[in-house]
Amino acid sequence: MVELVNGSKLKRADIILSRTKGSLLGSLIRFGTGSYWNHAFMVYVIKDSSQGYDTTFIIESGGGGIDIHNIAHYFNNPNKYDVAVKRFEADWFKDGIKTDGLRYRRKIRGFALEEIDDKYDHKLILDITRRVIRQFILALLFPWQRRKPAEKRRIYVPRFLKALNVNAYICSGFVQWSYYQGVSRILREDRLDESKLSDVIFNPRLSGGVTEDEDELLSTTPADLANSNKLLWKYIIKDGVVFEVQDEDTEDDIASVLKLKKK
Repeated sequence: MVELVNGSKLKRADIILSRTKGSLLGSLIRFGTGSYWNHAFMVYVIKDSSQGYDTTFIIESGGGGIDIHNIAHYFNNPNKYDVAVKRFEADWFKDGIKTDGLRYRRKIRGFALEEIDDKYDHKLILDITRRVIRQFILALLFPWQRRKPAEKRRIYVPRFLKALNVNAYICSGFVQWSYYQGVSRILREDRLDESKLSDVIFNPRLSGGVTEDEDELLSTTPADLANSNKLLWKYIIKDGVVFEVQDEDTEDDIASVLKLKKK
């Protein structure tokens, strides 16, 4: 896993999926969505010693709101996490003289950073209570979805959670919303055609891949990101072993690495 950080294998705004071992909430999310994965986040800063970054940091939405953490938390704990890296590689999103990939990725992470809550404005006990309520609600929501057909499984965080001043994003909804908002900002700034927005709607359950509905985008689950054919698998880290996904690898190959049963 060190080679991914030190070998410049990761890019800003790479989407990372994780499976938390031994977690009740993680198990409930996986059961409710029929997925191997229960959490999603993004690469925020990549290692660059020349700029003073000696490691790679990720940005994620969790029980305590939106935070930035060292990626080592996930990469260096193989007994607790399996991890996968997916990447958006549309032609207009790549780095190059005639493309603005880096600019888009910076705008996406910039929007994500703006969403960080000022958690320190609240009393500690009240803040902890709010987090517990949020996690309890999520623990109930995901298994409930199992009763519905796969195409109708949509997690909507109750509105009242937002009134509790605890960030109410689902982790994967936060990733999807950041991509949508980051790209749309550049398109508006440059007065460009907004057709590119459909490219960054990763949720395969959204009809036609086009929507402006915030709740629909925020309902994106880790399973949706895993199932999205707009995101390419790049690396899978299972039990501490890194597998680099090749272009010719199929979903069956990936399932074999994860030892998943075909659904």
